[in-house]
Amino acid sequence: MLTTSLADRRSVEALRAGVPNRSAVRELGTDQKAIEAKFLDALSQVAAERSAGRQLQGLLIEGEFGTGKSHLLEWLQHVSLEAGFACSKVVIGKETPLGDLHKLYRAASESLTLPDRLGGLPEVVERLRLDSNAFTDLYGLVRDPDSRFDPLFQATLLLYEKLQHDTELIDRIVAFWSGDRPAVNELKKQLRLIGHPRPDLRSRRIAELALPRFRFVAQLVAAAGYTGWVLRLDEVELVANLSLTAREKSYATLAALAGRLRPRTIPGLFVVGAMTAEFTGVVFEQRHDREKALQRWGERDPDFLAEVEAGMEFLGSRRRVQIQKRSPEAVRATFDRVRSLYERAYGWTPPLPEPSVDGAGPPRSMRQHVRDWITRWDLVRLDPAYVADIETQQVAPDLAERPDLELSDEPAESDSEEPGPPVA
Repeated sequence: MLTTSLADRRSVEALRAGVPNRSAVRELGTDQKAIEAKFLDALSQVAAERSAGRQLQGLLIEGEFGTGKSHLLEWLQHVSLEAGFACSKVVIGKETPLGDLHKLYRAASESLTLPDRLGGLPEVVERLRLDSNAFTDLYGLVRDPDSRFDPLFQATLLLYEKLQHDTELIDRIVAFWSGDRPAVNELKKQLRLIGHPRPDLRSRRIAELALPRFRFVAQLVAAAGYTGWVLRLDEVELVANLSLTAREKSYATLAALAGRLRPRTIPGLFVVGAMTAEFTGVVFEQRHDREKALQRWGERDPDFLAEVEAGMEFLGSRRRVQIQKRSPEAVRATFDRVRSLYERAYGWTPPLPEPSVDGAGPPRSMRQHVRDWITRWDLVRLDPAYVADIETQQVAPDLAERPDLELSDEPAESDSEEPGPPVA
């Protein structure tokens, strides 16, 4: 008799809910080999592009609702970790809107996953070796005026190197790198105590530090010995729910993260996003966002217009790849893997044959197939005499404008630094 596995049951539960977890994704793999190959080819270029001071432009995955975009993104994380990359995932939504770089950075920092450690930016920092060439290169790059790093990063990196014994200070420095407000007065005081000339430190708005933090941590990840940093953006289509102004901010942010703004690239970061196939048609063909952006910003703010247009061009570029329709053979192979997983989880062998595998009835998404199989097996396992009759309905994504989504439930973070003691 097969023994039950808690991990396998958790995987089945995740598949039943339509949100596969990491172990379920590893178990099922992917049949989107063309996308996987394109992704692996991109990963092979990230380190060389970073060394040359360039950012490899990102990748967008497009597919119908329920075709496995989130599953594929999870699989691509598995592939990235195997290749020595640090990975983060951000699901676009009310609390992490694409147009808010600071909230995106916070989420990316908190979700940071590593191939050899538990994860999180503090774990990356622990891998730094102050006597290594990688740390020397990082320090030289951050101090280089041509690299455009804010003096706050120069100061904190210097203090991190010189004051390793002060664990409380080190914790505050790592917290700043992770997204906390910079304690500028304290930094000035510490620099004075070690007799180091103080750079031009000043308070910054939180929003102004978001992109520099992405740039800094991408280099920090490399200095810690990782190949690069992969940022996965899921449910990009939810940008369509926002107002025109918020959508324009989202396009500009996407352009910055994906390496489309040449003066403001993030070497070492590779972005892969997923969105439904309907998204671009809704915002560009039905709502005419391109034309409206030109009318609104053409004379008023040409620089912002250029960023918005760069993001819109990326959404419509050849960097967009389609999830391919699964063949009956691919569906059958997935059925066999899900059946094996269910058998291990419950010590019970699901019956054969499974009629929905063979194409009977209307076309189904992979999510519908998997949930149908698991639900059917649940019912028959509990009552072997039961004849399951399961109906499925097509679900379309809701891309209507919903201004309420722009009102976050989180308390707003102050843009200014907390007042500190006066500095002599």
